[in-house]
Amino acid sequence: MADMSFPKSNSTSHHGEPDTGSLSRTDHWETAETYSGELFRHGIYRVSVCRDGIQWLFQRQRPQFPAGGAAWDTLGYCVSKSGLTRLVRAHISFDIPELNGLPEHFPRSCRHE
Repeated sequence: MADMSFPKSNSTSHHGEPDTGSLSRTDHWETAETYSGELFRHGIYRVSVCRDGIQWLFQRQRPQFPAGGAAWDTLGYCVSKSGLTRLVRAHISFDIPELNGLPEHFPRSCRHE
């Protein structure tokens, strides 16, 4: 089962090379390069947890511009691993191995209200 505590993974650039940029500063914006909810990257794609902690995001990186840096567009939201897998296949035509580590459904925390 995947650790959903938002660890930073070994990232790769859009060329498939290791990303040597600093990931020490994290951000709470889902579109930010240093979003704290990122689970893993695969080239120009990444899977993150939405800021409300209720679903996974499948995102694609925009081209990096000197003034604003890279940003991420969300291609879809999923609560099931099968849905996320279908979304990934629709966009990149193959499976991302890291998906195997995710639970079948997004873990929901119990809230006492």
